[in-house]
Amino acid sequence: MKVPISVGDIVEAASLQLVVTATTGATHIDARALAQRGVPLLTLKGEKQVLQALTPAAELSWSLVMACARRLRPAIAHVDAGRWNRVEFPGLMLKGRVIGIIGMGRIGGWMTRYAVAFGMEVVYFDPFVKQAPENTRAVSLEELVSIADVVSLHVHATDENKNLLNRELIAKFKSGAIFINTSRGELTDEQALVEALQAGRLGAVGVDVLSGEPDIIHNPLWHYAQENDQVVITPHIGGFCPDAVDHVVTFSCNRILEYFHASAKGVGE
Repeated sequence: MKVPISVGDIVEAASLQLVVTATTGATHIDARALAQRGVPLLTLKGEKQVLQALTPAAELSWSLVMACARRLRPAIAHVDAGRWNRVEFPGLMLKGRVIGIIGMGRIGGWMTRYAVAFGMEVVYFDPFVKQAPENTRAVSLEELVSIADVVSLHVHATDENKNLLNRELIAKFKSGAIFINTSRGELTDEQALVEALQAGRLGAVGVDVLSGEPDIIHNPLWHYAQENDQVVITPHIGGFCPDAVDHVVTFSCNRILEYFHASAKGVGE
């Protein structure tokens, strides 16, 4: 019987000196194994200057809002099947509706701009933002899910906020609400989302992330989407645009050069 190789063993065998990822999140990297061996891990988190110019993840998030509000998945399939009956696809007019943004960081800020342009009221929950941005109102997480027609999640996944939107909060969603998640699947109770869809509590769900990805065939939300068209799922493509990728990869490569240049300089001194 083969003994599984640990991530720590791989780190040790590779003689790594530095790990750099061109992403803000790093749940795909065993940070603990790196820390135990003194290997620095550099992400894009906190790099406001390079991140502020990047909009693809926010643009995809808004695309999912639109896809859910206008039932694009079943409407496109309807036409692909050679049919043309618009009365089967009544849409949700966003103007005058409430969007609740969980996490008023970079992406949350762009979502606010888009929502205001569409004539929506913006409420948000973010305990780390001390002053409400223009055209927004801070509320508790419980109030947000209870009043928002659209709930959009934009926070980093950590051990502390895993399952942030738990079964109890999902049960408090406004009837018929749309839920969007382009952060991480582990931030939500996906089985509870399925049950809320089945009960009509949720009107639609649009996600770019699933817990356990890329192994998704056992994911409850993916299973539900196979026979129910209120769910729109994309394969974690939020930040995947060539111009944006070039931007962050160039920045990350320069960080590698700067790190080893500084290390060499330190040795020389």
